Amino acid sequence: MIYPIIPKPQKITTGDTVVFTLTKYCEIEGADKFPKAINSLKKFLAESFSLELLGTGKEKIRFELCNEISADEGYTLSVKADEVIIRGRTEAGIFYGIQTLKQMLMYGDLSLCSAEIEDEPAFPYRGFMLDSGRYFFTKEAVFTFLEIMALHKLNYFHWHLTEDQGWRFQSEKHPLLTEIGSYRSHTNFNSVPHSGYYTKEDMKEVVEYAHALHIKVIPEIDTPGHTVSAIAAYPFLSCFDRNMVTATKWGVKHDVLCVGKESTFEFMQAVLDEVVEIFTDGIIHIGGDEVPTTRWELCPHCQKRMKDEGLKETSDLHTYYLSRIGNYLRDKGMEVIMWNDRVKDYMPDSSLCWQFWNTDMDKKDIEGEIKKGRSFIISPERAYYLDLPYGLVNLKSCYEYDPYIEGLTDENKHLLKGVEACLWAEFVPDMEKAGYCTFPRLGAISESAWTKKENKSYENFSERLDGYYKHIKAININHATLKQAIPTGIRKTASTLYWERRKLCWGGLENLITNSKIQKMYGKKDK
Repeated sequence: MIYPIIPKPQKITTGDTVVFTLTKYCEIEGADKFPKAINSLKKFLAESFSLELLGTGKEKIRFELCNEISADEGYTLSVKADEVIIRGRTEAGIFYGIQTLKQMLMYGDLSLCSAEIEDEPAFPYRGFMLDSGRYFFTKEAVFTFLEIMALHKLNYFHWHLTEDQGWRFQSEKHPLLTEIGSYRSHTNFNSVPHSGYYTKEDMKEVVEYAHALHIKVIPEIDTPGHTVSAIAAYPFLSCFDRNMVTATKWGVKHDVLCVGKESTFEFMQAVLDEVVEIFTDGIIHIGGDEVPTTRWELCPHCQKRMKDEGLKETSDLHTYYLSRIGNYLRDKGMEVIMWNDRVKDYMPDSSLCWQFWNTDMDKKDIEGEIKKGRSFIISPERAYYLDLPYGLVNLKSCYEYDPYIEGLTDENKHLLKGVEACLWAEFVPDMEKAGYCTFPRLGAISESAWTKKENKSYENFSERLDGYYKHIKAININHATLKQAIPTGIRKTASTLYWERRKLCWGGLENLITNSKIQKMYGKKDK
């Protein structure tokens, strides 16, 4: 039997004869030592097969720690007559062995042929990002995503909590962030109001749920751009104290945090203090991309900041902000991640990890950051952005993207921490659309994250999709069919055209009008 496991194990050999059938009488050995891993298996059996193990029969599933396994997340899985043995160096390894066992049991309807598996991840960082800023996903929906991550052996949940269109992090020190900033009057293509935020208790529950699945949680508080929702709540955060409303339209906004006011930093540091208290995994994402300097060029506070700090260009304020916030968080012992965007000699120091989404950057600039020793997480827009239509990023191109960017060598490839799939939500309003966008592409990306390059093959991956779909359907979540995931002809064209309609709700014209008004009000006057 060929087991359609995704992501593909590094080594697997199988027989053709059924030697093990799981029944309610199966006994589990080692359950008391690995509660997180065992709970994952029991939950799967109850939900997928309505099966509760009694433990009085001859069949056994054994779990053991084994120091001979070199990787912390590595495992071995052996199926023999009436026995399944999963060994791991740590409980995390045993947990991932169970994720493999789940797929085998689903495909074989609880019957297994003999098998020997040796497995470990290609990358230590295997991420999934959910954008809750634009459309709010309930706490229960987040739990579903975490379960799906675990099945795909992903171990970092990047939670995008703030956007121009919505602030979802509850702050006790600044309650208007959610009282005002979590609400927008309408969304794209409709007039329906949208709102929602996570209480501190909600977020603590998410962290606890994730940890039970061996997943770390990385909150993102995106600044100094993408902050209209915060400015709507507290106008003093902007350059001109303008009264605004939470953004309703798609697109990069020109109203960003004022970097010239000291009150901006005091405010953000207080918010980040609350974030650090809830998210205990020692990592935080500060956003940092797509920051127009339009307001800063006219703002007297920002211009004074430039003069006081000896900054030469208005864009230097961007770096000043990121460096100062990054240093504040590092002093608290946090690892800091930012989106890759602007590249200049005065970039924030190399301790800030880059999440690499912008592949249009000059190769020399990227190589320069590699030479500085900057670490990378790979999330290319035209391969790992799950919101993009299949006409632009089909399943095959998603699978075949090589995360080893130019400039990495044997000496510095350790700087590549791993890969991350990103589900942006401005055009993903609900779980039905989220499932369609995510599956089967998340399977492809998980294989790039877990399976070593030499063991990957799109043709082999395609052969395993039938079994993969069986598991996705069992989760009861929507997905794209293979024809939809690899569109051709009219289907491909229609997919792309449907996506391009987003330009109808782009806020670019609004930016131009507002910029003209602000220039007239605050620009230099001719004498």
